[in-house]
Amino acid sequence: MNNDGLITIPAGTLHHKPTSDGPVQLIEMHSFAIGIHLVTVGAYGDFIDQDGYDDPSWWSGDGWRWRCDEDVDAPRFWDEGEEWTEYLRPDHPVIGVSGYEAEAYASFRAMRLPTEREWERACRGNDDRAYPWGDEWDDRACGHRGHGTRRTKPVGSFPKCVSPFGIYDLVGNVWQWTSDTRGTSWVVCGGAWNNLPRSIGSAGRNGYKPASRFSNLGLRLAADI
Repeated sequence: MNNDGLITIPAGTLHHKPTSDGPVQLIEMHSFAIGIHLVTVGAYGDFIDQDGYDDPSWWSGDGWRWRCDEDVDAPRFWDEGEEWTEYLRPDHPVIGVSGYEAEAYASFRAMRLPTEREWERACRGNDDRAYPWGDEWDDRACGHRGHGTRRTKPVGSFPKCVSPFGIYDLVGNVWQWTSDTRGTSWVVCGGAWNNLPRSIGSAGRNGYKPASRFSNLGLRLAADI
């Protein structure tokens, strides 16, 4: 089901793999909704234009303190010169957003960040696949280091990079913030344009401090149903 850019993922069993070579955990999951596409530069611009950086109601307490302490009023790279022009086209995934900014943007859209397990369920489908397109690595199925121009691509650029549920770019364009934490880091999933294939896939995980703002960090939205 498609609802305002979201697809409903039905209840089912997740073959959860916290690491690529770790033991499998069978987890029964409720249905939820997740974004068909990554949040784009154009969509994120609405948050800026509607004074999202000046309204504490969208932010967590920690996020608002960070925003004020750092005097942040836009993602990193937003106004940092011509070298970032290609990354900042409206149809590219937004980059340079911290976990705090991702969380605030999701609140602004009356949604939330996906959990790590929701993200993985959306990627693996019902057949426990290693990549959105299947179990075998395909060099041309997604963006990664060594394939094409080293930067983000417009969302939906890779027709093979679609999960069984119809979700695009779950791997290989930007790492995607989740709401889960490990220690003092927030979990990100999927792998990005500058990663080697070994970091990319349904088991692709990394951890970043919530204040991290890099050119390979983006987000997609999720919601309860």
